Amino acid sequence: MGKGILRQIFIDHWDDFVKLYGHKIRKNVLSEVKKMMHCGSIANGYIEYKCPDCENSKKIGFRCRSRFCTSCGKVYVDNWVEDMTGRLINAKHRHMVFTIPEELRILFQQKRELLALLPKCAAQALKSWFKDLNKRENFTPGIVAVIHTFGRDLKWNPHVHMLVTEGAAGTKTSWKSMKYIPYNMLRKRWQKILLDEFESEIGKRRFKELKDSLYQKLKDGFYVYAKGEIKTAKGAAKYVGRYTGRPAIAESRIIKYDGKKVVFYYQSHEDGKRVEVELDVYEFIKRVIVHIPEKQFKMVRYYGIYSRNNRHKNKFIKLVDEKMIEQLRKLRKWKYRIMKSFGHDPLSCEKCNSKMELYDIYHKKYGSMLNRYEQKIRREIDKEVEKIKDMYNAVKWVSRDIIEPIFR
Repeated sequence: MGKGILRQIFIDHWDDFVKLYGHKIRKNVLSEVKKMMHCGSIANGYIEYKCPDCENSKKIGFRCRSRFCTSCGKVYVDNWVEDMTGRLINAKHRHMVFTIPEELRILFQQKRELLALLPKCAAQALKSWFKDLNKRENFTPGIVAVIHTFGRDLKWNPHVHMLVTEGAAGTKTSWKSMKYIPYNMLRKRWQKILLDEFESEIGKRRFKELKDSLYQKLKDGFYVYAKGEIKTAKGAAKYVGRYTGRPAIAESRIIKYDGKKVVFYYQSHEDGKRVEVELDVYEFIKRVIVHIPEKQFKMVRYYGIYSRNNRHKNKFIKLVDEKMIEQLRKLRKWKYRIMKSFGHDPLSCEKCNSKMELYDIYHKKYGSMLNRYEQKIRREIDKEVEKIKDMYNAVKWVSRDIIEPIFR
């Protein structure tokens, strides 16, 4: 299917979907979907460029910047990956995944603020192991944890993707390499820390039965695994961060939409084979919107060396120089993104190829900025004219000796 298919599905069915399920839809979901559906619309405001030679004009609609928009989400993810690559230290990293059993998943959906426990407890489990390696010295790894709430089939499946340094900074030792991580131990530690935190949040009485049953059923702990060798830190950052600001499904995975049914595919974890899923369009919408995060909720958390207040972070050589990162930030501007994708300058006049110039900015609420500026200038000119008139009249009356001057 072509680009924009996700937006088209919502344009076709969102109003009817809201009529049926509006009482169950979170306010933030309503807001994010609305922004996505009207992203780039001239009616919501625009920037106007004009050619200085032939007067040709071009209007470019404002972007929505929604975390649910495939277009704005891609920009967000690209920015995050480049910023994250600039923060990573020059050390090997490992990509790990911390999962939870089905019995716990629904509880996180019912009380979404509890999602913050996932990266916190996963990082705690890992840091405690680093600490246990040497009782005489405290070692601090670098951890970047990203919350994912979906599986490849779009079902609710919260888990944590984590980038971890293969080593740690010590209170005495500058750096200690630690390639071996005992996953059997880590799984049990992850299970205990998460269940204990959950119990303190929900209450011992309400949670005791479920907690006991999970210990009985999963005696080896909650599943934790590595995603294989990381060839580049940027590649790992791109993988774990690709859905931090985008919908749960890439449009390229949607292979059919006939107005009633949606067909998408995913690669099976078990055997790597392609699996196609056909859903009623309303069921598809349900599966997609459940993963829209709450407003201001942070899907990415930083721990250890990568935490904001860590005293070790300035000791290390970064993977990418800050000057290079700054150049990448400049190239992220929309003009350069369009040139990279489509091979032409969006500000080149279509009629005469001259460079177009900024002419006006139109805001949905405040109208034309050019008109407002012109009105402001007129008001200032009118005030100056009134001052000059008053001064002229005063001088005129003084010269006729009608008004006694203050100074002689």
